[in-house]
Amino acid sequence: MLSILPVRGVPEVRAGHDLAALVAARARLLDGDVVVVAQKVVSKAEGALAWPAPGEDRATARRRLAREQAVRVVADSPDALIVETRHGLVCANAGIDASNVPDGALLVLPEDPDGSARALRASLRRASGSDVAVVVADSFGRPWRTGMTDIAIGVAGLRPIRDERGSPDRQGAALEVTRTAVADELAAAADLVRRKADGVPVVVVRGFPYERDERAGADLLQRPPAEDLFRRGRGGVADALSGRAPAADAALDPRAPDRVDLDRVAAAARQVGGPGVQVSVGGGALFVTGGALDAGVAAGAAIAALADLGYAATRRAPQPGEQAATVVVRPGSNR
Repeated sequence: MLSILPVRGVPEVRAGHDLAALVAARARLLDGDVVVVAQKVVSKAEGALAWPAPGEDRATARRRLAREQAVRVVADSPDALIVETRHGLVCANAGIDASNVPDGALLVLPEDPDGSARALRASLRRASGSDVAVVVADSFGRPWRTGMTDIAIGVAGLRPIRDERGSPDRQGAALEVTRTAVADELAAAADLVRRKADGVPVVVVRGFPYERDERAGADLLQRPPAEDLFRRGRGGVADALSGRAPAADAALDPRAPDRVDLDRVAAAARQVGGPGVQVSVGGGALFVTGGALDAGVAAGAAIAALADLGYAATRRAPQPGEQAATVVVRPGSNR
């Protein structure tokens, strides 16, 4: 039987507190339990705090810190700043929390959430004598869906994904894509028995038959950039047109776009450039000829269209012997 048990009575956690001792004193842990711990108390125990600068309000400070901690801005609007953190997490405001934090401070994510989970698991084993798994959970929003849900940002002692590919379904057909994010589901299940104002930062999930793994972490839940079809957002086109490549581009997939994408971009460039502009495709590049002004506008449109499709591109002036007024060079990364 699956049980989801809130651990009540945990006091306000501050920097330096022994989180494992606080939990073990209030919960009878059994071998095989999964201890789901809110990221907030992990960050508090580790002293992961930041403060606004003099004269800076918390909202402005939060936005500034999020930009400082981001490796990539995914979407930027007055209502939300969605970034990719150095951990590989894509979330609002780099996961920086302003709720239930005393003294006007801001709470940032742990430096190493998987490391935090491993350390807490080892401490819980010493404090309770039981072999448990640990999930560090945080609340995230989701694209195209309203409402928050908890996901795993740190994992220790369990395999975060149950891979069912190759196994048969009920009709005997082999499953091809089914990989269940069990660590995320455990985090979300734990959140069912608490509210933000309840003061329940720890939940024990008992009776779940997870796959034990001493080395796997929550990083396995992050989609590799080469497989991510949505690595674009507000600001990508502006960066491409200004010649600025996102800092994360060096780690991205170096594949060039296929001919279908290039033909779509060429059509867009012709439309914007007008009847006096010709656009040809060859060797993974776009060649734009015509009057200097119209060709430049068409080339800019091509770069913007490539950015919208997820590719970084540059342009260069014609080289000696070339007739093309502007050349959009072969894109170097798929975003």
